[in-house]
Amino acid sequence: MSKVPAYARFIHSMTALKKELADPDFEGCDEILSYMAVRESEGKAVKITELVQSLQFGTGPTVHRKVTTLAERGLIGITQSKTDARAKNLSLTAAAMNHLKERTRLLKQSLEG
Repeated sequence: MSKVPAYARFIHSMTALKKELADPDFEGCDEILSYMAVRESEGKAVKITELVQSLQFGTGPTVHRKVTTLAERGLIGITQSKTDARAKNLSLTAAAMNHLKERTRLLKQSLEG
């Protein structure tokens, strides 16, 4: 039997983790956190409308629910835009970065296995 590709091990690990945690409210949230981490590293603020347009995994209300879930869990902060009273800026918290670092650890573990 040939060696299992690292990507396959990683996806298998993530699927098992999702089943173990069984948290349907968190479905899609890793994608939001990852997107925000990349945008913030580029020095760009993230807005909810941008998430809806860029991620394409749900409608505006779906993304709003996910953002609310992330905020309630202390993974993102939401602040009013200084230039547009209707817009809200989103930012990652230290807890979100720790969450992403744990996912990175799992990825590295999969690649080494």
